[in-house]
Amino acid sequence: MQNKQVWLLVLMGLITACSSTDEKEKVAYVEQEPVLLDRSTKDRAKTLTELGLAYYQLEKYQYAQDNLERSLKLDNTNATTYQIFALIKQRSKDPEKAQYYFDKALKLAPDDFDILTAYAVFLYEQGRHDEALPLLNRIVNAPFYKKKWVAYSYLGLYDLQNGQQRQAEIKFYKALLADPEYSLALFEMAKIRYAKGDMMSARAYIERYFSVAGNTLDGLEVGIKIETALQTYDLVEQYQLELKRSFPYSDAAANIRSF
Repeated sequence: MQNKQVWLLVLMGLITACSSTDEKEKVAYVEQEPVLLDRSTKDRAKTLTELGLAYYQLEKYQYAQDNLERSLKLDNTNATTYQIFALIKQRSKDPEKAQYYFDKALKLAPDDFDILTAYAVFLYEQGRHDEALPLLNRIVNAPFYKKKWVAYSYLGLYDLQNGQQRQAEIKFYKALLADPEYSLALFEMAKIRYAKGDMMSARAYIERYFSVAGNTLDGLEVGIKIETALQTYDLVEQYQLELKRSFPYSDAAANIRSF
């Protein structure tokens, strides 16, 4: 039910964005299928791409692909359409197809920093660090691009992998200046502060992380470590109960039960 409510809100937003005072540009819906009236082909394709993105964010990948394919039939020059296809294939663990669609997107929009950021993350997660790092540095050094939190965070992850904790901390800090709610940077900062023995700061970061990402398994494990170090055993028990309830078949839950 909750997913349906979220989808309805998304769909209502799209309807609002597509509406106009011009009666000829109204959108009619039959059984939730958009029937676009008297709109330019590019506008119709853009709306279908937006629907594809909404479905992608809801993790309804088949519906997303259906709308993206319809969009491409109307306009095969929209780089964003190919980017979303690439993200779907990346999440579906199909790196060859993801690479194919990223290539399509970047051929159409080689200087689109949103697409470059997504591609750099893909390269990094594929272990292609030699290709990812120049892109990530290009993104953080771009003077007019504001959405740099992802690039800073992945550069921070690379620093951590190479034992450069201080440099990583600086990059995660810069990421959070750009977006104070970026969960990856919050989580890594919590772990760094825990490793440094700065438990109150670690607690602040993990609580901020929970407020954004919810009670994830990794987050609860870190929270338990932090509160154990602070000897706040009521919170330790609270986190342990939540972990066992939400992730009953995890190794972490089994370890809690073994004590």
